[in-house]
Amino acid sequence: MKHIAFALLQCTSALSAQPIDLPSLFDPRALVKPITEMEGTLSDGLKATVYKIVVRSLPYDHETGPWAPQTIQDQGGYWEDTMDKKLYRVDGDYLKLLNSRGWSMFDADGTVHRTKDRLEFDKVARAELGGWTFEQAKQDGVTNSVIELPPQEQIVTIFLPKNPKPLPQLTMLRHATFSPRSGVGISTNGVRFFPPEPVHRITAFQNIAPLDPHGGHTGFGHEYHYHRAPSVLADDKSGKIVGFALDGFPVRGPTEANGKAPKNLDAVNGHDHDGLGYHYHASNSWPYFVSGFKGALGTATLGDADVCDATQQGGGGPGRRGGPGAAKGGAKGKGPPKGGPPPPRPFNPLLPDFP
Repeated sequence: MKHIAFALLQCTSALSAQPIDLPSLFDPRALVKPITEMEGTLSDGLKATVYKIVVRSLPYDHETGPWAPQTIQDQGGYWEDTMDKKLYRVDGDYLKLLNSRGWSMFDADGTVHRTKDRLEFDKVARAELGGWTFEQAKQDGVTNSVIELPPQEQIVTIFLPKNPKPLPQLTMLRHATFSPRSGVGISTNGVRFFPPEPVHRITAFQNIAPLDPHGGHTGFGHEYHYHRAPSVLADDKSGKIVGFALDGFPVRGPTEANGKAPKNLDAVNGHDHDGLGYHYHASNSWPYFVSGFKGALGTATLGDADVCDATQQGGGGPGRRGGPGAAKGGAKGKGPPKGGPPPPRPFNPLLPDFP
């Protein structure tokens, strides 16, 4: 009987939820053109009304960066250390900590090693996506560096279901198939949400790829995207909608409207309560946005597109480093040098790092 009562409560909550006026939540400065509606095909193969949202990919409401400090006297972005799991400001103290582990992150005069241009940045892509060994990266790629590149503005169309509906089962990120341009959703300022960074592939080359103070950085498609919600890093306790997941369900800030932590979140970081309808919560711990999806997915593509078919995917994956435009190729490793660090895990673009 308890299970039946709980199911009825869920149904009542969902039915009492007020429809969300998605277009009103996007500032016009984030858009190339007004948001429209059209028919599209979702990831489950069914037709549905979708919102067509054409964005500029760069935030209108904040600057991007910094990521790498120029010297150990400066401050860069933020990096969650893979050993102690603490979030550090990338500065001289943190780089010295990495050096104490056998890394070499700056010169004797304090100049920090960082990717200085697109050529070096794309070398990192070749190593990570090609499954190189550390020794191969030392010879032909980039190691012991802070990875950064100023992002390029890109016109992107993202299609989101207007009336998102729960599927019979949750779809975890491990099993979700979606466009490399989609990420896992989009902020109301037009910047896409991406899955957790593949940190072990990055640090396998003794590199780090910090986020700026708003939670974003440049991916291998040379686009700017978030791995943390700005509302999280700004300690916003309003509980307001900060964006939408790829299945059309809203993403709220890290707290409820009363400033308290959300309770009873499901396996994909969402819940339904108090007539709000189903929604996700961004957070400052894994998975940061969502670890999967409640409903069928929309999709995204470069340019101003007029066809939404989320069953047609291809190219790289949704993680930070893998997307169209990423450099490809490179030598194939046969294993780590004797006594050296392990090689990066084989690259699977649809599998971001999981704890």
